[in-house]
Order: sequence, then C-alpha cells, then structure tokens
Amino acid sequence: MLAYLPLPAPPPELRPVANQSGEEVLIGRERSKAVWLLRGSDAEPEELWLPLEVLESLLGFRRVSRLDGEALEWFGRTVSLNTLATSSLGDEVGLEVSDWLAATGVSSQVTGNTLELRLPPPTVNNMRRGKGSTADRLVLDLNGPALVQRLNGDLLLELKVSRTQQRQLKAWGLAPQQHCDGGLVLQGQATKLRSLSLASPWRVVLDGLQGRGRLPAQSARLPLSHPALAEWLRRGFVLEQRTIKVGVKPIQVFRAGGDLSRLGITLQPLVKPEQQQGLRFLPQLSKSTGALVAVNGGFFNRINQLPLGALRHQGVWLSGPILNRGVIAWGSSGDLQFGRLRLNQTLQVNNGRRWSLMTLNSGYVQKGLSLYTPAWGPRYRALSGQEEALLIRGGRVETTFDQPSLQRGIAIPKDAALVVARGRSPLPAQPGDQIRVRSRSSSPLAQHPNVLGGGPLLMQSGRVVLNGRQEGFSPAFMSLAAPRTVVAQGPSGQWLMTLRGVSGSDPTLVETALAAQQLGLRDALNMDGGSSTTLVVGGQTVMNGRSSTPRVHNGLGLTPL
Repeated sequence: MLAYLPLPAPPPELRPVANQSGEEVLIGRERSKAVWLLRGSDAEPEELWLPLEVLESLLGFRRVSRLDGEALEWFGRTVSLNTLATSSLGDEVGLEVSDWLAATGVSSQVTGNTLELRLPPPTVNNMRRGKGSTADRLVLDLNGPALVQRLNGDLLLELKVSRTQQRQLKAWGLAPQQHCDGGLVLQGQATKLRSLSLASPWRVVLDGLQGRGRLPAQSARLPLSHPALAEWLRRGFVLEQRTIKVGVKPIQVFRAGGDLSRLGITLQPLVKPEQQQGLRFLPQLSKSTGALVAVNGGFFNRINQLPLGALRHQGVWLSGPILNRGVIAWGSSGDLQFGRLRLNQTLQVNNGRRWSLMTLNSGYVQKGLSLYTPAWGPRYRALSGQEEALLIRGGRVETTFDQPSLQRGIAIPKDAALVVARGRSPLPAQPGDQIRVRSRSSSPLAQHPNVLGGGPLLMQSGRVVLNGRQEGFSPAFMSLAAPRTVVAQGPSGQWLMTLRGVSGSDPTLVETALAAQQLGLRDALNMDGGSSTTLVVGGQTVMNGRSSTPRVHNGLGLTPL
C-alpha cells in the first residue's frame, strides 16, 4: 500500500444565515407593533436594525441639535445622525444599533414574529426635583440603565420605585402605577414629559413637570362624554368606532366628521408656520388650535424632520407639492377638493434663459435647482453634500454661497429667497443679475388657501383611482399592509379617519380604498400611515398606528369656528 500525506483539515464552512424579521417588539410586559430586522452570517456579527421611531418611542433615545446637525443621545453616548447607516424597513427608516444596545446591557431574543429586548429593571436610589427655573425637572438616580417607552399616551419607565417614592411622585402630579415586574407607568405623560438618559452614574431625567395634583388617566376609548365634545355631538357631529369587513379581513375604523359647514366646524392644517424643520406630538400641534379631533397629516423625513409634500396654509406654501401626488385643497366654504398636483416653477435670468425649479421649500432632495423662501424658516442648512446657492432680494441676485457656508447654515431674510443648486448643477446667475420667478400649477387646486398632500389618491368622484406609479410610489409601498390615516368626503360630509387591522393584519392601500367605498364615501386620500398614524380626540390620544406615541411633522384638525 502506498503511503499518502493526510489531507489538511477542511476550512470552516461559511453558511449564510437567513435574515430574520418581524413586526412586533416585546419590552417587559408591553408588546408593540414595530418592524425589525436581524441579519448577518456565521463569519460576521449579527446586525439589528430598528426604526428611528422605535428608538425614540420604545427605548428612550433622544434627538439633540448640534452645530454639525442632529444627533442621537442615549446613556452617555452621542452619535451624529449623518454618520449612522440607514436602511428601509417597510415604510420606516431603520438604524443599525446592535453594538449600542449591547454596550448598555440590552439583550435580544427572537420568537417567531416577535423581537424581545431585555434589560433588567434598575432600582431608583434617589429622586430629585429641580428648583427655581428648573422646577419642571425630575432626576431619577438609578443603579443601572432603564428603558423608556411612550405608549398610548402613557410614559412607561422600566424601573422599580419604593412605596415612599410612589407617594412622592403622586404629590408631584404624575399618577404613577408600579407593575410587579418592574414597569412604572406615569399616566397621560407620554407627550408632556421629555426624557434624557445619562451614564456614570446612571440617571433618567424627566423635563416638563407641571403643577401638582393627580392627573386623569388616559383611555384608549373614544371620550364621548368629554365636555368639549358633548355640545357638538348633540348638534350632529359624528364620532364613532366600528369594525367593517373588506373581503374576509376585519378592519377597525375610527372616524370623525359630518357636514362641517352646517355644524360650524372647519378643517384646519396643524402646522408650525415659522419653522418647517422639526417634529412634535400631535396633541401639542392640536392644542393651540382648540381642535376637537385631530389626525396626523402628510409625509415627512424622520431623519432630518423635514416635509415631503404639499403643505399650504393661509395662501403660503410652507412646502411645495412633489411627484404629482394626491392632495386635498379647501377654502372658507369647507368643501374639500381632491386631486393630484404638480407645481411648475421657472427662474428667468436677465429676461433671457429660463431654468426649472425642481421643488419649493421641500425636504425632497434631488439634482437641480430648488427654491427656499422665508416660510421654510429663518435659516437654511445644506441637505446634501454638493450644494451652492444664491440669495435673491428685490428681483436681483444679491450674493452667492458655497458648500461650507451652507453646511454651517445661512439666514433667509424675510424679504428674500434662496435658490439652491444640487448635484453639481451650475448656479444660473451671478450677483447683480435680474431674476424673475414664475409659477404655474397642473391644477386649480393650488389656488386654494389650504392644501395638504399625501398619497396615493384612493377615490375620486365615487371611483377607486389608486395609481401608485403615477404618484411616484414604489411597488413595495403600494403592497404594504399598515395602519392608515385617510381624509375623505361623501354625501354626509367631510371625514377624518384612521384604520387598522383587528386580528393583526393591517389594511393594504387597495383594502383602504375599498373600505372607504364601503362607507359610502365619494373622495378619499391616503395620508402618512404606519407608525405616524394618530388620532387625538379632545386632546387625548385614542389611537396610535403601532402602539408607541410618535412625533409627526403636521396634522389636520376639526376646529369650531
């Protein structure tokens, strides 16, 4: 027999691990609807991708503004949002946070569709309330990190307090309830208190304490006995919750409205006219208008907190329409007009060459020229890596700005406008040149004092007109099942509606359109949905799309005249 050298040991087999994903997150005893993704291979560490909204609403991450832009802050670590990798998670923007969670002691486990995040609830060693100008601040000294969740109007802190500490919290008006497994619920405080987490030593800071005395608990039911609503309900205002079936799928519908002009109620955009960047809780947006009922409005970018679609208020374009998407438009009569809208703007230099302006006051970034007016806010900061700009005042170019200047941010004077060139597009003019901006729209809808964009358009004149390609929506978006917000109109009046699945399966856009048709509506427009879906009645949040309490860019309110 011939002797042979033994064969070398085979290299380790690299087996790809299938991505794991789901639509539910379990923290403590609370289950929340939230998309998530785990991916990796045997040769690479796992990645955990969670939506930004989940980080803020279910874990206690906090956004902060810095000179170099927005950043995320959590237990002593601050990271610029611009440096974090992002990925699409259905209709959400996801961030990879596996290292961040592991460094804080958060472990994860997947069971079917559910991602469980575990962190042992710490004990509160001491509680301190500020004095003087910081009297609205409460500091909780902990023996470890704690997760903070905003759920259906309540603030849930995953920590343990003593009975003495519970009594002190009650004296400060926080209506605490301690769960046996460690969760501390502060009723009705999800949109009232801002949370900040600190390390070395571990602390959770709550800002926004107001007055003393016990606050009423929030309820997920429609508050039909609310004093502010009772009079309007007697007059014929409709506020209802019902379940309908589209095919075999049961869908829960919340709707509010009626013949608004007869009732003396108007539909009002809920906006911040002085500054387009930034998000707020819907109860905060609706409070200043005295809205009886409010829903979230149009689309926005959750990373840079900027609008992505039409938003016109009292005749001023706070944000221009994009991609020929669906809008509603209305004036003093109260009747809503539904359709698709495109705004075509041109810039003419020295009465000669014309240049197309791609967008107006928009967070939708693309190559070319875009116009920003004082309605955008007092300052403009670059939204992309290749930008130049020129400032127009009195029909002439006053000055130009390079990329470094725009990165730092520049002022937009109240009597001026800014033309931004992106993607290496050349500036169309130089200082001293005459400039004229002309505008025309694809529809008379743009002439109404109030316009709000969403999309896609679901129904028009009694017909289902769903067409995602025409409005620039991806096939994946069109097939997605998610909680929905809809503005609609029919023979019985104007309606604000939110919809969600009863048995865990939310409606698709086709099913949402068929639901509107089944309810006898003539026109219907889909608004932002998913985790943004929110219904507020009498200042109280009664429905969230995915359990957590989100911040949104704008909304719609039904307000007494």
